[in-house]
Amino acid sequence: ILYDPDNGYIYVANSGTDTISVINPNNNTVITNISISGEPNAMVYDPNNGYIYVANFQINYFNNLQSKGYVSVINPNNNTVIENIPVGSEPIAILYDPNDGYFYVVDMGTSSILVVNPNTNEVIANIPVGGSPNAMVYDPNNGYIYVANANNDAVSVIDPNNNTVIANIFVGIA
Repeated sequence: ILYDPDNGYIYVANSGTDTISVINPNNNTVITNISISGEPNAMVYDPNNGYIYVANFQINYFNNLQSKGYVSVINPNNNTVIENIPVGSEPIAILYDPNDGYFYVVDMGTSSILVVNPNTNEVIANIPVGGSPNAMVYDPNNGYIYVANANNDAVSVIDPNNNTVIANIFVGIA
């Protein structure tokens, strides 16, 4: 779920229908549903361009459950998808870094973090992390990104200045 501060609407990921519902909180009604490329997992708002970025993926049940991941870019002025950025196989989380203006996408399928430049809508870096990354957070005090990795019981610390893992903190099942 995401709040758009520009238009005041609430955006809700509907994983079962591959849509994003747009809610007007003034009258608590769904004003539209936006179809996207696959099952939505997480959303983030870009304060620089006002767009909404949705991490989602499609599973191909006819091809050994192979999946394709995307970040769908939504223009909230007309609630349409304006682009689908390929981002690995299973993007399940997305984060906006206010220092560099880039998006960091957890791709559980490749055990990596993909860095997306919203000015070009391209992946500009691939950062390998531990097995089955499943969540991340940005620390505004030091500018680092912390990624929870379920399969190696660690949190990877990423320095976005050079897109490298600078530490792994072993914490138990993450």
